[in-house]
Amino acid sequence: MDNSIPTNKYPLVPPNEQKCVWMTAGILSYQLCDREFDCDHCPLDSALRTFPERTTVEQRQVATRAKTNERRKLSPGYLYSRKHCWIKSKEANTVRVGIEPLFSSMLLNSKTVVLPSVGDRLHVNKVCSWVVLEGGTLAISSPLDGEVHRTNAALVDQPHEIHDDPFEKGWLFELTTSEDIFNLSSLLRTAEADRHFTEDERRFQSLVNTELKKHRTAAGVTLPDGGQVIQNVAAMLGPEKYFLLLSEVFV
Repeated sequence: MDNSIPTNKYPLVPPNEQKCVWMTAGILSYQLCDREFDCDHCPLDSALRTFPERTTVEQRQVATRAKTNERRKLSPGYLYSRKHCWIKSKEANTVRVGIEPLFSSMLLNSKTVVLPSVGDRLHVNKVCSWVVLEGGTLAISSPLDGEVHRTNAALVDQPHEIHDDPFEKGWLFELTTSEDIFNLSSLLRTAEADRHFTEDERRFQSLVNTELKKHRTAAGVTLPDGGQVIQNVAAMLGPEKYFLLLSEVFV
């Protein structure tokens, strides 16, 4: 014996009852109305008609690029070395040093940072710090002669701050120096630094594009099959190859 209940024997809304307009539209499966179908004064109707604005993939990409470009702008209150460090005067004979934002934006998946010790004597264009990436270790050269006055110890546990906030939380160390940084020909003002760094970025992008063209392969596992979204160019090239290209241009 079939004990199942016929689906049309007990309808949600009796045949002679008027349905909510949102049921008729197929948005709601069932909705009782206590307002005598006065939709003009119904808060539910008002809420359902107020849909959030949807953005296209292209609009989201444009917004992301704009945000990234804003973060990579050079600040006019800083000086810059040709090896992609920024220098900021703090007080008499003391300066703070960090990595400029265009280069720092490329330091993806930083594992840790090795900094000099307080009291170390640094020399201009000599290696003094290291950023450990997934594919290798990048050497950072000092932009000045001086003695290490202070280091940003927080970077040991939070190396991502170099990438996320290079001018504030991502600074490297402070130096005590006798040099007049504003009269050093080796340091760049903002406009000159921007031109220099942009040219390095073009070289890097050219190398990346060439490498990607050389290693085009057939599509592998797709997202529906369990694949993962490739988030950045380092993942596309592989960490070792990405590191080698960074080293060729920026070190």
